[in-house]
Order: sequence, then structure tokens, then C-alpha cells
Amino acid sequence: MMTDVYWITCRSMADMCSTSHRALLEGLNRKGINITLLNADDGSRHADEPWDHCAIPSSNVPGMVARTMARHAKRWVSQHSFSEKAVVVVDWRMASALAPALNRQGVPWAVLDRSPPAHQGWLSKLQWPVWSKAWRLLIQHHGAIGFVVSPRHRDLVCRRVGVLPSQITVLPTGTDVDLFVPGVRKERTTLVYHGRLDKNRGVLALPMLVSKARQANVDVDLCLIGDGDAVKGLDRIAQSMQGVELIQKCPPSALAQLIGTCHIGLLPMPFTEVWSVASPLKQSEYAAAGLPMLAIDHAGHQLRGHREASWLKLVAQEDFFEEGIAWLKAMIDGDYEQASRDVRTFAMNELRWDTTVDALHDALNTMLVNHRV
Repeated sequence: MMTDVYWITCRSMADMCSTSHRALLEGLNRKGINITLLNADDGSRHADEPWDHCAIPSSNVPGMVARTMARHAKRWVSQHSFSEKAVVVVDWRMASALAPALNRQGVPWAVLDRSPPAHQGWLSKLQWPVWSKAWRLLIQHHGAIGFVVSPRHRDLVCRRVGVLPSQITVLPTGTDVDLFVPGVRKERTTLVYHGRLDKNRGVLALPMLVSKARQANVDVDLCLIGDGDAVKGLDRIAQSMQGVELIQKCPPSALAQLIGTCHIGLLPMPFTEVWSVASPLKQSEYAAAGLPMLAIDHAGHQLRGHREASWLKLVAQEDFFEEGIAWLKAMIDGDYEQASRDVRTFAMNELRWDTTVDALHDALNTMLVNHRV
């Protein structure tokens, strides 16, 4: 049986997008697994965490973060003594650099892919070859496995790279239903978006949604939480538009509390290859907080099994304003409280992290057993 997991990632645990990593590590720890996290965080951030931490130097230069971290992580891996019951989970951004060192150490390893490259422009052109190379490692090393967030994500990897589906385990996003809970709602109906505030995520359309809603006598406010390349534009709008709030820094506990005071969750990510294979963390967190949701219609936002629910409005991108505003009006004028209870119940029944952690634990154990054969 596996006793030790080494988790090597480019993700900072101070990042709002680190919730999935934290939930998976805490879940493994509850199963009695010793965790060692390697990332670029300062060690003091992890003094009270249930894992050991090793700080890896990083870089502030765009496009050099993963490369710099991988170089230092490779040196650490080469010098470390792993037990016979240890496995390594490595971020796809560093996998191709670390695989040779891990193979020399004789320790089984898995590729973690919580999202394919989501950037646009020159950074995307740099990242897609790295992503493909990481997944091709599984073809060369049949004992290795990979983790993705959805069946469509698995299909994308198999189609683009040729990895066998049997080498990939789906780890869908869950949520902490004890942290994200319905709170005392704001007096005014408030729409909320949290996560990366990048232009390619459709966030610049959200103030326009509010403006058009008000013109249609649907009186709503907007709360935007996060950081990204759209922040400057959104900040200008927030300063000139009453009822639009922009919050760039928000720790997980405060984030959960804030979302619980809002009314409607927004999922504006457009229909692209990357977003259509996603399992957005914010959707699960909105649900746990009892927030009905307005979303662009594509597979990444649809419920598992393509089910429908009155609390999730999926609209075509070109109809986002017209149909979205009509739904907002109906939701506000109708039985909002029942919709809120229904979505919270859905989260309690289907979105806990337990099932995902079990799948991760079982896959890593199986990989270790097969490695010994």
C-alpha cells in the first residue's frame, strides 16, 4: 500500500485556483498518507498545514516559471531518497523535465492536468507543445498514469496525443460543502464571478450584462473576485459604474463567506476547446453556497449526464444578454429561495470531494502495485 505522495506543482497554495489541490491533498492526508508538497511558496505559508513542504525557486518572467521550477525540482528529485511505497504526482508543466530523474530513481509517477493551456497568444504557443510532450510520456512509459477533470478532457488527450484511455483517471472538481455555505444575502440582488479575470474568459461582458439588465428594469449589482489581464479594464468600469465591485485578493475563507452573501453565480467562459472540457471549480462552489447560475451553454458548464435543472440557465453566447436577463428577471421575481435550496441540496449530494479523493487514492495505489510487477 502507498504511504507517501510527493506533489510537485507550479500552483501556489495562496492562489484562489489552488482549492482543488488543497482538497485532494487534505483528502489523501485523512487517509493516512504522508504528503510532501513541492512548489514555489515560502515555507512559512505551510507551517500549519498537514503536509511537509519544500520550496522550489521560481521566476517572475512570463513563460519561464515552469522551466525554472522544473530545473530546481529535478535537482531535488535526483538527490532525494524515496521509499518503496512512495509515488509522485507532477504538474504537466514540469513532467517532461522531471520524468527522466524520476525514472532513474525508480519511483512511479503520474501527470496531473487540471486544465490544458488556457492562455492566448504567444504564451499559448509555448505551452501547447509542453502539454503534448507531457502526455506523450505516458505512451513511452506504460506504467505512468494521468489525471484529468472530465471525460471530455480525457477524450481531448486521447485524440490529440494518442494516450490510452485506460491510463487516464478522471478527477472531477468537487467542493467543500462545509466551507461554502449560504449566508445572509446582500440587500440588493448581486451577481458574482470569481476566478481568473482574463479577457479570454468572457468577463468583460459581465458589466455590460448588468447595464443591460438595469435598462430592462432588472436591478442587479455585480461582484468580481480575482486577478488577470482584464483587471485594468474592469477596474475602470468599477470606478465609474455604481454597484460594480472588484476584489483582487481574497483568501479562501473570506471568498466562501463573500460568495454566500451573493445571489447568482456567473459562468461566462465561451465555447472553446479548453473551456468545453473544463470542470469549473467556481460552479461547484456557487452550488454549495446556494447560488443559481447563468452560464454560456457548452459541455464544460453542463451538469454531468447532461441533466437539466431550473437553477442552471444555459444560454448560447449570442443570446447571453437577452435570454440571460429574461431568466434573471424570472428568477428574482419567482421562488428564488426554493431554487437556492435545490442547488445547495445538489451540491451536498453530488459535489463533495470524497468520491474524487477515493478515485485519486485508488489510481495511485494501483500504479504503485503495477510498478512493482
